Amino acid sequence: MSNSLVTFATKYQLRPSIILLYLGFLVTGALTVLLGVVLPKVAAVWHLTDTQSGTLLMTLFAGSSLGALFVRKHFQRTLTYGYLLVPASGLLWMAAPRLLAVPAIFLYGVGLGMAMTSTSMLVGRLFPQKRGAALSFLNFCWSIGSTLCPLLIARAPNHLSPAALGVAVAVTALPFAALPLLGGLQAKTQPSTPGRGLDRSFRTLALFAIAGFIYVGIESAVGGWLTTFALRTVAWSYARSSLTAACFWGAVLAGRGLTPLVLEGIREVKLFRLAVLALMAGLGMLVAAHSAWLLLAGTVLTGLALAPIFPLVLSLFMARAGESKHTGWVFMLSGFGGAVMPWMTGVLSTGTHSLRIGLLVPFAASLVLLAMMLWFGLTQAPAAREAAEMAAS
Repeated sequence: MSNSLVTFATKYQLRPSIILLYLGFLVTGALTVLLGVVLPKVAAVWHLTDTQSGTLLMTLFAGSSLGALFVRKHFQRTLTYGYLLVPASGLLWMAAPRLLAVPAIFLYGVGLGMAMTSTSMLVGRLFPQKRGAALSFLNFCWSIGSTLCPLLIARAPNHLSPAALGVAVAVTALPFAALPLLGGLQAKTQPSTPGRGLDRSFRTLALFAIAGFIYVGIESAVGGWLTTFALRTVAWSYARSSLTAACFWGAVLAGRGLTPLVLEGIREVKLFRLAVLALMAGLGMLVAAHSAWLLLAGTVLTGLALAPIFPLVLSLFMARAGESKHTGWVFMLSGFGGAVMPWMTGVLSTGTHSLRIGLLVPFAASLVLLAMMLWFGLTQAPAAREAAEMAAS
């Protein structure tokens, strides 16, 4: 990870504050998955049912989605607020009585949502010419953090108290609240003012919000149900089936690391179209899988195809709409996909007694994404930008 960040920083001549911005996003990746990692211990201590445990996860998700709505124009300010709220609510969640856990987790999610959305918008503003590559690497950093968190918790002493963990969260997140004080987070040129080249209509906002919803939903549904599907499809042990999920997340991580390199050779729109087609193929292989090799091939292809889609959705949206004050809605609705689509997959699986049929939910969602691309102009360039590219060629 450090070598990748150094290479990226050298190539784009990043200032120290921007490097720290990326490192902060890595930290948010770890802090986002933290609740899920410690949930078994929390459930045991508080004697929670699965429904109650699921409520805690939904509370975190709802807070994160709401936090995105608070991000409007002053990205550096909301970045600071987010990184201040995370340690304060993290300490409250870990050290306070159980009665305060739900509101504390909600505020923790709000802080994460503000910090992550502000960071994404700042990076998109700082690298307008290489926005897709910059946002892809940002998501790569987040994936590194989410991968490291379970490994670090697994190595933590068994007697580690919740209060000590809360202090660790605070110490890790709080320094990033001072990032704007370092300077260097301003774009070299001011963001474009509204003009003929920008489209901030409700249709555009809805189009990209739905695209984000579909992406997050597919990723969550596949990642959440893959181990169970492997158990039932190829009759593997739990340990071997868990490796299928590891292959999926490993493919997502690898894809996000490779995306900036791929974008050196092809345009963002072309990569997005190829990724959507590959996603359909990968999901189709999963649904049709009756053998281990087809299951693993579909898993890896789906992970690789998913990797560039969300950063490219965000990049294409910013190219189309600029810095709209309604961008937070795109992030918020994207987050809801992570709750809705896995649930729909489970409902269909229960109703038909077949998880294979249940996985038709994310496959159908990929078809919707294809339709949005072909008939609703999801990858259509803004008129002014398109004309400029034609004139330059």
